[in-house]
Amino acid sequence: MEFGWLSDRRTAPVRVVPLSRLVTANALSSVGDGARFAALPLLAAAVTRDVFWVSVVAAAGRAPWLLAPLIGTLVDRTEARRSMVGADLARCALLAALTAATVVGWVPVMALVVLAFLCGVAEVFFDSAAQAVVPRLAEDRQLERTNARIIGAQITGTGFLGPPLGAALWTVGQPWPFAVDAVTFLGSALLLRGLPRFGPGERTERGVAGLLRGTWAGLRLLGGNRVLRRLMAVVAVLGVGQQAVYAVLVVYVEGKLGLPSWGYGLMLVAAALGSLAGARSAAWTAHRLGTARSLIASVTVSALTYLVVAVLPWWPLAALMLAGNSAAVVLWNVCTVSLRQRLTPPGMLGRVTSGYRLAAWGTMPVGAALGGVLAGRVGPGAPWATAGLLLLACLPLLRGMPPARSPQADESGTETARDECAGK
Repeated sequence: MEFGWLSDRRTAPVRVVPLSRLVTANALSSVGDGARFAALPLLAAAVTRDVFWVSVVAAAGRAPWLLAPLIGTLVDRTEARRSMVGADLARCALLAALTAATVVGWVPVMALVVLAFLCGVAEVFFDSAAQAVVPRLAEDRQLERTNARIIGAQITGTGFLGPPLGAALWTVGQPWPFAVDAVTFLGSALLLRGLPRFGPGERTERGVAGLLRGTWAGLRLLGGNRVLRRLMAVVAVLGVGQQAVYAVLVVYVEGKLGLPSWGYGLMLVAAALGSLAGARSAAWTAHRLGTARSLIASVTVSALTYLVVAVLPWWPLAALMLAGNSAAVVLWNVCTVSLRQRLTPPGMLGRVTSGYRLAAWGTMPVGAALGGVLAGRVGPGAPWATAGLLLLACLPLLRGMPPARSPQADESGTETARDECAGK
């Protein structure tokens, strides 16, 4: 059995120009994000020498993901283009205000905390709406290719172009990285204004009770659908394993591998190159292997790369394994984003996307803490071995995943969620 929205989606024509605008807007704003990610910690450290407050500024930018299910409900109730343009303009205004404050030399640390939090809220709005709008612009068979293009644009901006640009602009003048970031968000908003209008996905009761009811419906869909539930479990483990490794990577590189300080940067560059290669090949791999086999392949490769580094601590091999791991993670992301877009009713994609990403982001602090404990008490290779074994244990959960072109969903979970959205 196929749901109606799936059949309608496959017959819709590909909207080439709007898709190009969406990809370009993501690329442009990602460059600004990368510049800000490099410069904001420097500004926080310049404002206060207290390491605690520097870490609070960093944490504030990620804290809004804890509100992701609620924000996803608001995204589902708002016209998609308006959500994205509004999020970009809000971040443009915030970064312009920060630029002005930096120029005059008045930047209280609490202002940085609030700004980081509000930018994070806008980021959740934008990301949830952007993923929700893709199935309305692309044919079903083009979802992997489109999502790979968007992810590749984001990787290029935040991983390659943005950070060195932000660091270079910081040396020229402290306000410049934030001014450039504001301009990129303005440019992104102008591009996105060319997207077609899509009505809100649902019309339900207003007020706090309606917001909570809609949020609960999204969580019920995630928990009641067998495929989505298993994907959430695996991505939570992926988050734990990845952060267990990356939280202590600098210690591993300098201690176990015996590299100087530049070795850590080398490993990050290798991982970024792997991510970019994964984005370029993910659509081809997904169509060649199918969604189910691609998911199994991505988790298997990730697990093996971790185990190889745990057993053979040689820096060229470690760099190669990090590149392979990053490529596998991108393949996972492309396949799971596309699968969620196929299995979810259009009016619930905001909630499903934000709830799913909450599962991914929410486990990362646990992984970072686990990595520190294992490295300190067992040894520097223990986080790698643990991450690999945890991922291998997840492979049985990926059995029975739907193929890319014939998605099947747990009808009872979906229908229950849709009934609750309608207030039944």
